[in-house]
Amino acid sequence: MLDSRLIAFVSLALCAAGCRTVPMTGRSQLMLSSSDSENSLGATAYSEYKQKSPPAKNAAQQQLLQRVGKAIAEASGETSFEWEFNVLQSDVVNAFCLPGGKVAVYTGIMPKFSNEAELACVVAHEVGHAIARHGGERQSWSYLQAAGSLGISLWGNDTAQTIYGIGSEYGVMLPYSRKHESEADLIGLYLMAKAGYDPHAAVSFWKRFGGGNSSVLDELMSTHPCDETRVADLSSHMAEAEKIYSKCASKRGLGVTLVNGIPQ
Repeated sequence: MLDSRLIAFVSLALCAAGCRTVPMTGRSQLMLSSSDSENSLGATAYSEYKQKSPPAKNAAQQQLLQRVGKAIAEASGETSFEWEFNVLQSDVVNAFCLPGGKVAVYTGIMPKFSNEAELACVVAHEVGHAIARHGGERQSWSYLQAAGSLGISLWGNDTAQTIYGIGSEYGVMLPYSRKHESEADLIGLYLMAKAGYDPHAAVSFWKRFGGGNSSVLDELMSTHPCDETRVADLSSHMAEAEKIYSKCASKRGLGVTLVNGIPQ
């Protein structure tokens, strides 16, 4: 019968065997999956997303995303990805980057941007998730969560299993998700600055997009940090982002203006 000492030993062994350092932040992370498998899944999922929401027909939007995406991809230094950038036709107010560099920005979020740099902020944030391999890290932690749950079921009672489930979800899984969001914000801030976009656009965008409606209580129950936390964290790293921006040979500033999601 498994006991807590065996579970702890197995967990430590897995952690020791699967440590990785996140680019640009230097954080050590647990990684039990391979980048090849993640990238393959990302490519498959991206094809499915494009079938559900085909690429938008607005050529100006597509050209803008291609320009922004290329700049962010070059700034990331990630050469193993097969980068792809598409504005997808959908009212969904969202954007994403799947493993392997498959980036999509929905038309529903385009009107939220007032300029090119704000689009770069969001693209860089999503690219930050990909180069940090947050999806693989979450999967790795879910393996440990499942192993712990199995151990509890073998030697514990129903109450112990319930407590473990709640504790691991709100004490480990959700905080890690929020950590990933904050880390993607930071990586994105540095990437957009390195690509030549004014990093202050990140703060202005998140202030306006978030609207200041979420609270710290919401944060405790959510995978994302609250609006105030996100803006404060970005602001606290702005000095470093400004240094990166100052060294960029080709500054893009705020780029072109967008009106109702259309580049002017």
